[in-house]
Amino acid sequence: MNAECTLVFPGQGAQRVGMGADFCAEFPIARAAFDEAAEALGEDLLRICVERDQRLHRTEYTQPCVLTMEIAVHRVLTAECGVRPVAFGGHSLGEYSALVAAGVVGLADGVRLVRARGALMQRAVPEGRGSMAALILPDIASHGVAELVAGVGAEVANDNSPEQLVISGATEAVAAARVLLAERLPELRFVPLRVSAPFHSRLMRSIESEFAGYVADCAPRLRADRAAAVTSNFTGEFHRPETLTDNLVRQISAPVRWQDNMRALGRTGTAIVEIGPSAPLSKFFESVGVEVSRLVTVGDLALFRSEPPHLAARMEPTPARTPDAPPAPPVASMPTTPGVRPAPPERPVLPATFTGGDTVDRLVLHQRQAAPPLLRLFCWPFAGGKAAAYTQWRTRLPDWVELCAVELPARHRHLGQTPMRGFGELVDAAVAQVVPLTDLPFAFFGHSLGALTAFEVARRLPAGVAPEVLFLAASVAPHLPRPGRLSSLSDDQFLSAVGHYGGIPPEVMDTPEVMALFLPALRSDFEIFDDYRFVPHPPPACPVHLYGGRDDRQVAATQLEAWRDVLPGIRSTELLPGGHFFLVDQRDALVDSIADKLRAVRPNAVPA
Repeated sequence: MNAECTLVFPGQGAQRVGMGADFCAEFPIARAAFDEAAEALGEDLLRICVERDQRLHRTEYTQPCVLTMEIAVHRVLTAECGVRPVAFGGHSLGEYSALVAAGVVGLADGVRLVRARGALMQRAVPEGRGSMAALILPDIASHGVAELVAGVGAEVANDNSPEQLVISGATEAVAAARVLLAERLPELRFVPLRVSAPFHSRLMRSIESEFAGYVADCAPRLRADRAAAVTSNFTGEFHRPETLTDNLVRQISAPVRWQDNMRALGRTGTAIVEIGPSAPLSKFFESVGVEVSRLVTVGDLALFRSEPPHLAARMEPTPARTPDAPPAPPVASMPTTPGVRPAPPERPVLPATFTGGDTVDRLVLHQRQAAPPLLRLFCWPFAGGKAAAYTQWRTRLPDWVELCAVELPARHRHLGQTPMRGFGELVDAAVAQVVPLTDLPFAFFGHSLGALTAFEVARRLPAGVAPEVLFLAASVAPHLPRPGRLSSLSDDQFLSAVGHYGGIPPEVMDTPEVMALFLPALRSDFEIFDDYRFVPHPPPACPVHLYGGRDDRQVAATQLEAWRDVLPGIRSTELLPGGHFFLVDQRDALVDSIADKLRAVRPNAVPA
């Protein structure tokens, strides 16, 4: 691979026990980064990362550990995969990883700076005296939330996405903000965060002068000219060399302008890669319609070795906020890798609408076109799933299959839409979406909730219109008794119950502000699931293949096989290694099996 890209780095909260161990075991260059950091600090940071050392979650150690892991992985990526980063960004602590990766700050100076920064931040406010909370509301900026919380003494700490702000301040001020927001904006979700101090608030100003001394000590060694390739949390735009040190000091108490950072990074036009112990920033990029490749484990390197990072949707260029803002780094096209078929461009499709209720909501169909297409494969989403779950299928499907991934409303940049909540609404919208696209032979795949959707849509199609083949995965047969309504549980109970399915990434489940962004869509999907009722009706006249996970605790093999009671056309059942989300863990094996079965029904195929 030889491609330009943009790198982004998460900050505190992304840490995980064991982070970096797999890279250090396989790549000497990664271990060398940890050795360099250890020499600078006199602390074995790798040992802290891998041995369940409680210091990993103490701010003064968390920050150098996260930074070192991110730089170790960055060095592996650039050395092993030929990636050429042209722009860098990071959230809070992650801004320092971005500066080190860009060559502005040396790793030794970087870990010393963030250790001092972490110790000072922890000391600034006694534990229990300050708190933070994530606020979730579509188009939150238009509701005057910042002004409301300022009126009771709290303030915005992070502007994370169009739907999320994080507030910070004295504990009593944040509590007062909760009461006021509940009165003024009852639809707003208020999620307290598990933090030890009110970061990025004016309560941090008392440590700025002392931290400025640490910055001044390393200033002679800074390569400030390289800072123009790194975005600033303080300004929201790319750094200027002459203001670099001042803005790093002010970043401690100022809000993180992450939306502005995403816009600035998006203007580079290159693929975006998130490097970290986990990948929470990808969720914020998704909320504005940008897909981010993630590099968290050694296994993730396979994507970068085989083809350039994929950018499914890019931000439209937007004007800089200040007339004299520095230009974004130059844009370069992404070359293709010989021998690898790149993902075809996504073709926009007008969304279908459904009737019911006072508002109009939409299904979005993401089509990745084959040339020439002979068959369309519609992939229906599981609860909480997005079209991106099927992005990589394109490279393993036959060239003549057009991939059509269906996405429910209230996803990505469309979070402001009213989500669907009834199964009948979903089927009505799906039928309206599919029928105009039956000019080619087609097939359905669905996983879990998606399997029920695929089955019911196939039954509802007009006479004479049917899939060539139906693939149903990880779903209890529709006529069997169903569990209680998970969607009616409280948030804590709901997340505990859904967690048993195993499909929520740790960086989402363990990061409250990211989970809060993800939760509304997941809950609405379970409302759809809970609304399902089986009604006897003629089955689709097509072959059917079943897939399950050998260790799926939610769908036993007997419950999967019970589909034979309602579908006489079942031809096979395959159990793959893994639990409920073998869709992810066994993706290649699953897609290869589906591809083989599609070849058997290929239109215009010549019999052997």
